[in-house]
Amino acid sequence: MNPFLNMEKHKEEFTQNDMRIYQAILEQPERVISLSTSRFAEEINVSQPALTRFIKVLGYQRYNDFRSDITAFSATLNQMSQSDSLPYFDRLRILLSETEKVLSDQYLNELADYILSASRIFTTGMGKSLQPAHLLQSLLRKYGIFVNAVPLDELIETADSLTTDELLIIFSVSANKDLMQRITNSDARIMLVTTNAGHPYANKIDKTVLLPYLPPDPETSSVSPVLFDILVELIDSYIAPKIMEKK
Repeated sequence: MNPFLNMEKHKEEFTQNDMRIYQAILEQPERVISLSTSRFAEEINVSQPALTRFIKVLGYQRYNDFRSDITAFSATLNQMSQSDSLPYFDRLRILLSETEKVLSDQYLNELADYILSASRIFTTGMGKSLQPAHLLQSLLRKYGIFVNAVPLDELIETADSLTTDELLIIFSVSANKDLMQRITNSDARIMLVTTNAGHPYANKIDKTVLLPYLPPDPETSSVSPVLFDILVELIDSYIAPKIMEKK
């Protein structure tokens, strides 16, 4: 199990203490591995009962089970980091294998329902990450869904005008600071598709779709944005039957 994705799935249930724990883990996940439960709780200024509650919200019975998942996921990333010298398609196969674990049938169904619940959809990205924004626009417009891919120079004005029943989908490998700061005043629901589990925008983002990457840096991995296109194609395949059912 990807423990970071698991946290994102349960984020709406988090209390203020839960959010403090969540942020601490995103910023320094190695502390979960190296510190005792009591020491970790002390360092992030929460009680052990608060930490226990957080673990149970995520579906774990014991803190050690959560630690094991963090350790295993870190080991997977370390193993993937050794693939730098592999050919492009071998690297892509590694990423696809990890992505398949994340994008389960249930998760994709939930994403499709979440997207369809918006009155209008806007989407954006920078550089290569703008391509999946345009792809999503092309695929969903054929069902009569309002989708508008917004270029970077129009993002601030567009984001500021959106309302709470509208959805802004952002594609950003690293949750780019320049991009994210342009949407801080928006009232829209915001869905971030990224590979950066440690992005500092958790309080602003309504939903995060966290995809794997090849370490050490997702931005230098040429195959990372490819996963965004794959995700969009998959979302389209789950939205299509839902639209047909309504008709």
